[in-house]
Amino acid sequence: MRKSILGIVGAFVLTLPWIIVKISGTGVSPAIEALFSGLAIVGGAFVLSWAAEVAEVDVPMSVSLALVALIAVLPEYAVDMYFAWKAGKYPAMQYHHYAVANMTGANRLLIGIGWAIVVLFAATLQRKKEIELKKRLKLESSFLLIATIYAFILPLKGSISLFDSLVFISIYACYIFFALRSPKEEPELIGIPAFIASFPKKVRRIVVICMFIFSGYVIYISVEAFAEGLIKVGALHGLDPFLMVQWVAPLASESPELIVAFYMVKKLRATSSMNVLISSKLNQWTLLIGTLAIVYSIAIGYPSALIMDSRQREEVLLTAAQSLFGVAVISDMKISVVEALLLLSLFLSQLIVTHVRARYLFSLIYILLAILWVIRQDGVRRLCSSLGTRK
Repeated sequence: MRKSILGIVGAFVLTLPWIIVKISGTGVSPAIEALFSGLAIVGGAFVLSWAAEVAEVDVPMSVSLALVALIAVLPEYAVDMYFAWKAGKYPAMQYHHYAVANMTGANRLLIGIGWAIVVLFAATLQRKKEIELKKRLKLESSFLLIATIYAFILPLKGSISLFDSLVFISIYACYIFFALRSPKEEPELIGIPAFIASFPKKVRRIVVICMFIFSGYVIYISVEAFAEGLIKVGALHGLDPFLMVQWVAPLASESPELIVAFYMVKKLRATSSMNVLISSKLNQWTLLIGTLAIVYSIAIGYPSALIMDSRQREEVLLTAAQSLFGVAVISDMKISVVEALLLLSLFLSQLIVTHVRARYLFSLIYILLAILWVIRQDGVRRLCSSLGTRK
């Protein structure tokens, strides 16, 4: 109980510096603006994720599957929607670049860092060569594959249109439809969510509602400052603002999900941890992309597609290729240490080698590996096992 209380207090403390700055109207440097607002988003995201988990206790199953998954990744959506909105309001600016940058960064981060590190961490703690996934995740992986295949169309036509939004949102809606028909599973709460869930029913519901309101307020007052602060910091220090938005922003908004996943691994619940990250990937690879053109059209005042330049096309292609390989890796409902190292090394290599041709090369490597994994799944699995044995 003491650890849970300290964790809750810690999350609220993260939000205080920016709340004080915002309420007082104090002027701060771009670096401080990005730091304080970023910490506030992290703190608010933790509170939001805890509230979403506890809500599963009281919300009917038919509602929780659809809403809780969306609420859990709201901070990431908030940042990306901000860029899409500004792109519509200020077409001459570079905001449309940042909307795609944030979306591709968040998606690649989940697989390249999230999936990989969780498996490696679990393997170290449990001395296992691979992590087994729940069979029900075949549903998520199937719809993730459908969304990934369609995503390859985007770089070919160079835009994200309202029709694309309809397709991606429909894919997620179909997933929810089938998920609702699957056997009911009671929520497995640990840590702070379990502590809050132990409160009396009325108290618990009031606490959860307050947590939703507080986290929503914090994210609302922080997202613009964080996004603009990153761009200003990049410009002031000669850093590429595109890369700042692509990697730093998702690190802040995705951090609660990743930390919760690592906490589950520490509690010897590696399977549940991977389930969370795979579900998050499906959510972001459908709804997150699907909202961009909608928000952009609302902002600009008429139906319009979000046009992508050559850099954005390359990033979307690379993200789709990585997603394809990720689906191939989990197609047998297992992920090994060797596969995790491969996902991690390929992701880190992209951060070092940033040339245009390198992005096409990495995309080709991902696609070829995906084909190899599907065709020779059994042979690859035996290879991974033998390599693990030699270690």
